[in-house]
Amino acid sequence: MTGPLTGMRGIVLTQAWAGSYCTELLAFMGADIIQVEVRKRPDSWRGTYDAPLAERLRQVETAREAWNCNYLYNSVNLNKRCLTLDLQTEAGAATYRRLLPLTDFVVENFSPRVLGNLGFSYEQMAAVRPGVILCSLSAYGHDGPWANIPGIGGTIEPTSGLSALLGYPGGPPMNSGMMYPDAVAGLNAFAAIMAAIRHRNRTGEGQYIDLSMQEANLSFAGEAALEFLRTGRQRERMGNRHPQYAPHGIYRCAGEDKWIAIASESDAQWTRLITALGSPAALSESRFETKALRKENEDALDAAIEGATRSEHCEELAARLCSAQVPAAAVHDGIEVARDPALHERGVIAPVRHPEAGEWIQAVIPWRYSGIQNPAVRPAPRLGQHSAEVLAELLGMREEEYERLVAAGISGEGPPD
Repeated sequence: MTGPLTGMRGIVLTQAWAGSYCTELLAFMGADIIQVEVRKRPDSWRGTYDAPLAERLRQVETAREAWNCNYLYNSVNLNKRCLTLDLQTEAGAATYRRLLPLTDFVVENFSPRVLGNLGFSYEQMAAVRPGVILCSLSAYGHDGPWANIPGIGGTIEPTSGLSALLGYPGGPPMNSGMMYPDAVAGLNAFAAIMAAIRHRNRTGEGQYIDLSMQEANLSFAGEAALEFLRTGRQRERMGNRHPQYAPHGIYRCAGEDKWIAIASESDAQWTRLITALGSPAALSESRFETKALRKENEDALDAAIEGATRSEHCEELAARLCSAQVPAAAVHDGIEVARDPALHERGVIAPVRHPEAGEWIQAVIPWRYSGIQNPAVRPAPRLGQHSAEVLAELLGMREEEYERLVAAGISGEGPPD
């Protein structure tokens, strides 16, 4: 056995980030995840059929098709199989219906009503496969006044309240600069599906999970939301500061765009921080003696700390502060995170060889088990790579029937003819 979901199968109708990340985590648990895609309209994270290969991929001898080599798609679809099937056609819908009795869970991120319009609402699927678990990921859930409003990570940040908290004092609200809410929604959906599987194991009952990206991300602003509901006060934007602790921020170090995060939660930590910085006179002033005074004089405090850190190497200083039991870490960009030796040693970052894109470093399984092995990491599938395999294996579909689906553009590999 490799993973606690070994023997379970999910046939999923997701694309882009949130749903695909959720189901990648389920694949890392050992489930057989079959990603259903459509040849005439590939996953948005694959890109379009006329998109060129990225410049670095042009140097890879095996790289052929941009839609099979897109790093976005390939980062969140590891350990899956890809089946192309057009559910808007009678033959495609009939084939999907034949797969349902062999399915433990379905995950989709269509707009509300789309699945029902295709004839695959939760009730319709449960009639074919009693005990099935369906998880719907949408921007604002499948009921309520915003149910039919489309949304993406960049619009969920402001509507969930996150943008109101991101930014600097006196400045405007800001977004994070990435589609952060997708990852949050994917993690929440993963946890909800695991809970539903546990419930079914105990009761035999299936479950419909209606997950709202907005609500999932509201949980990350929970304290501020509760403060507003109870007091009517809108929390001010604080940059990297903390409501109670000082120092608590990001400070410039030696080198171009090099920074360190430092925090101090007590007078004892503050004393150790000063010592680790070489006891500069600017940090020994009486206005910084107590926790309350440091918060009261935070602007001057941050300037004095940065005066001491600007000549320091961020990695070396972080190690020295951590040794002194002061919370600190060098600020890393994405490339630096991918090179982190601790993540490589743990196997969370590892090379993955894709049949077209070649070998690249990727974030893989973020956990270990004590009694069973992790599944082997497999590359993301090419478009339609496993169509014939899945239909033959699960439905016993003969080659001539499959070729009729291919000729009609309902299944097959790559773009339709």
